[in-house]
Amino acid sequence: MKYNILLVSLTAITMIFISSCNPDENPGVVVLNTELSWAGESLSIGDTVTNQMGHDVRPEKLSCYISNISLRLVSGEWINSESISRLDFMPSSAAANGVFSKKMLRAGNEFDGLRFDVGVPSEMNSMALNTSLASDDPLSVLGSAGMTWDMMGSYFFVKCEGKLAENEGGLIETPYIFHPASDALYRTVTLDLNESIVLNKDETIEFMLDLDLRKAFEGSSNEDSLDLSDVGHAMGPVPKAIQFVDNFSISWSIK
Repeated sequence: MKYNILLVSLTAITMIFISSCNPDENPGVVVLNTELSWAGESLSIGDTVTNQMGHDVRPEKLSCYISNISLRLVSGEWINSESISRLDFMPSSAAANGVFSKKMLRAGNEFDGLRFDVGVPSEMNSMALNTSLASDDPLSVLGSAGMTWDMMGSYFFVKCEGKLAENEGGLIETPYIFHPASDALYRTVTLDLNESIVLNKDETIEFMLDLDLRKAFEGSSNEDSLDLSDVGHAMGPVPKAIQFVDNFSISWSIK
């Protein structure tokens, strides 16, 4: 009888110890809430806006993968959640989560920077993996619906589609299609925080981000600007797709 009581007590203690050592419990979570804009004004998919040439532009679809949400310690070291999320802007906002195991977080650690990647990491950029994933995984057959490049067996990093008028006051009927979809088009976004934060286990911190779609098309100078009427369908590492992902990666900011 005493032996059984001792055995039960040891088992309970062991389970408590295992539970306390489980890095997947009580994580810290970072949520990136992103809202679309056009030159500083709120934008919804389907709105009609005006580009730098005075021509009407109508964005009709925007989806992308966000991976490896990371935080920078004030000492300069980065910790990586190794996350991946799919953002579908319907109609004007979307969110991505980064989950940091409690073993990565130290009490009182301050963070002053945020980093994430746009695209699917090369080691995961294969549709051969998606049949083994849970249906709610963003890379699974269901989760990646509409974001797969079947011909190459990989994923689209971004899907950005719409139409524009080729002259001022003209009909909005010329399509532009950006489907960056190869490892060469993977990009990293790094943002300094407005003030340092502390992320503890079992805590969620939300950031409000802005994604300026006009900047994604026009960049920060005339040399970076894309002529949407001449884009057609830009997919692999061709000049227009490269310019688009370069612009896209500098179009995010913290509100």
